[in-house]
Amino acid sequence: MLKGKRAVITGGGGGFGQALCVWLAREGVEVDFSARRAEDIEKTCGIITAEGGIARGYLCDLAQPETLSHFSATLLASGKPVDILILNAAQWLSGTLEEQPATEIITTINSGVTGSILLTQALLPGLRRSESADIVAIISSCAIPHFTDSIAHPAFFASKHGLSGFITKLSQQLSEENIRVSGLYPPDFDVTGLDALAGSQPGMGQGLLNGRSVWETVRFVLTQPRSCHISHIYFQGPTREALPFVVL
Repeated sequence: MLKGKRAVITGGGGGFGQALCVWLAREGVEVDFSARRAEDIEKTCGIITAEGGIARGYLCDLAQPETLSHFSATLLASGKPVDILILNAAQWLSGTLEEQPATEIITTINSGVTGSILLTQALLPGLRRSESADIVAIISSCAIPHFTDSIAHPAFFASKHGLSGFITKLSQQLSEENIRVSGLYPPDFDVTGLDALAGSQPGMGQGLLNGRSVWETVRFVLTQPRSCHISHIYFQGPTREALPFVVL
C-alpha cells in the first residue's frame, strides 16, 4: 500500500529517524531525509541501498533556517509529490531552567517546533501534488497535558507542546485538502534493532516501549483508507528514570 510513495523524514541520520527511513524503504517507499552530519547520511543510505531501496540524504539542521531553506528547495526542485512527511527531528534537553544557557534553550525551541513549522510550510506545494498526502509528527508524551514525569528541560516541554498545538490546528485546516495530519505522543522508547519484531514485555509498565511498536503505529496510520483520519495517538508507558535497571 505504501510502495511507490515518496517520504521526507527529518533526523534520519541515526536512532529512530534512521530506523524510520529503513522501515519505509523496505515498504517500497522512496526516502528523502535530513541529517546534521555527512557520515550519518552515508550510514543510512548505505543500509537502504544495500537492501535495494532508494534513499537520498541532505545536510540540514532544523535549528538553522538557511540549511532548512536549502533542504526544502532541493526536495521541491524535482517536481515529484511529497506523499509522506514525518517530523521526527528535535534536540533533546534535560535539566532545570537555570541549568542550561540561552543558546541551548533557543536551539531546542528552534529544532523542536520552529524548524518543523517552517519545513512543513515550505513543503506544502509538494504535499499538495500528492493524491493522498500524510504528515506525521513524532511528538512526545511531554506534550500530553499535565504530564511532568520526565527529566526533560522546561524548554523541551515547551517545544513539544508547541508542536502539538501546530499539528492540532494544521490537522483541521489541511483535512479540507485531503492532507491528513497526525501526531504521535510516545513515552521514552528504545530502538533495539531494525530486523527484530517488537517483543512482548512481561507486563505493562515493566519495560520501555520498543521503537518498532512506534513504527508499526506510524505504518497503521499511513495505510488507513482516506476516510479514516487519526489526528492524535497517545501511548502509555514508563520513563527511563522510572526503570533503574534500564541501561542509559
